[in-house]
Amino acid sequence: MNVLVTGASGFIGKYLVDDLVNHGHYVKAMTRQSSLKIKGAKVVFGDLTKPEQILATLNNVEAVFHNAAYILDYGKKSKIKKINIEGTKNIAKACRKLGIKRIIYTSTAGVYGFPNTNKEITEKSAYKPLNYYHKSKLEGEIILRNYEDLSISVVRPTLVLGGRGKGTKLLLKNINEGKMIYIGTGDQYISLVHPKDVAQCLRLVLENDKKQDVFNVVSFICKIKELINEVAIQMNVDPPTKNVSFSIAYIYALFSEIFAVKEPSLTRFRVKSFGTTRRINCDKAKKEVGYESKFDLQSTVKDMVSWYKKYH
Repeated sequence: MNVLVTGASGFIGKYLVDDLVNHGHYVKAMTRQSSLKIKGAKVVFGDLTKPEQILATLNNVEAVFHNAAYILDYGKKSKIKKINIEGTKNIAKACRKLGIKRIIYTSTAGVYGFPNTNKEITEKSAYKPLNYYHKSKLEGEIILRNYEDLSISVVRPTLVLGGRGKGTKLLLKNINEGKMIYIGTGDQYISLVHPKDVAQCLRLVLENDKKQDVFNVVSFICKIKELINEVAIQMNVDPPTKNVSFSIAYIYALFSEIFAVKEPSLTRFRVKSFGTTRRINCDKAKKEVGYESKFDLQSTVKDMVSWYKKYH
């Protein structure tokens, strides 16, 4: 199938383009980096905030993976609204204008918030987005659903960790330098997904979702301590020994977000991610589109550590 991927040069976007090409799809990779080269794909220049540029990228396209987003885990930033909300509207309008009905939207499990419970979160669970980024992705879902003449599927990845990721770099850097501190006991459960698994699920949704549905995607669930200890083992460093209470960490993060001149040293999202239990269920993706995780704790950490050691 002829497809367009927005955000093709981003963290998930690069894995998605590779997966689509490897499974026989003809890919247009939309990016603002005009000099970018992506093996197997045709790179096309386009800016989500400029409707005329979007239209120019959509010739001979049968489906769009709307993967581009401005990701920021703190603050109310106008750039998030401009790209994530207005940009999504621009994609929908362009597709409608050119008669392209199929859109697969990369959202986030952040729409559910962090209820801190062992009860599994499904696609029908209540919404409680924590920050403006999560709110913008939920609003993007709603915007697309309002176009009843379009065929919309939504994929909600949980926390994404793997090679090339900003979050991966920050986590491994703190562990490597002995700066990692457990929030609470470290026995909380975290749901994680490797970007290759996200890419696989997105492709399978294109190929197999006939119901215009919503799907969570997860690689595995483990305790925070298990994740951090595995990283420490594979990096050959000592695991963390210090703890801080959730309430202290959260208050510190709140003030960091308010008063930090640049990026805060800690955010509420990071405190919630590593200080609460969140179990995301993805049985629906397994049953309805054939998704099957290719990554577990050990293989994910191996990928993270090998990338980190190579480039940092």
